[in-house]
Amino acid sequence: MSASAAATSVDVPDVLLRACDLPGLIADDDGRGRVVAIRQFVKDWAAADPLRRRRMIADPPRHRRLRHRFGARRFDLARIAAVVDALCERDGVQAPSWVAASRARRPVSLTKSRLDQSPWNDWVRSVAPPACGRHNVWFVPATLDDHRVHGFR
Repeated sequence: MSASAAATSVDVPDVLLRACDLPGLIADDDGRGRVVAIRQFVKDWAAADPLRRRRMIADPPRHRRLRHRFGARRFDLARIAAVVDALCERDGVQAPSWVAASRARRPVSLTKSRLDQSPWNDWVRSVAPPACGRHNVWFVPATLDDHRVHGFR
């Protein structure tokens, strides 16, 4: 094995977070789980080559438990779909068909189940990636570029 091939296998791990893994990580939330899990997915996406990216989004996420279709968890699949859709659109990857099936009934953010009217939220909507409108899940484009440790400053 050449030195460059060895360096590549060390730089990019073979096991990356997949979209279908996110509902479980979000459901086992410690208060930061939704943010941490989604940001880890974004970081893994940034480190992945095109083949790994396709594997990361091949399997659709599903609610972890039946009760997650109601209450605070009901918008999790739309959040995941919005992030995957935005990443695919930005990086020229064909989004899988499951992405189009998830849309929140009301405007939500990645962290809250309600997006109230405010100057800040109006600004977020104005700069959000086009995928946000398709899924009614709103975030700023920098969310997809955030590579800080666990997303916290």
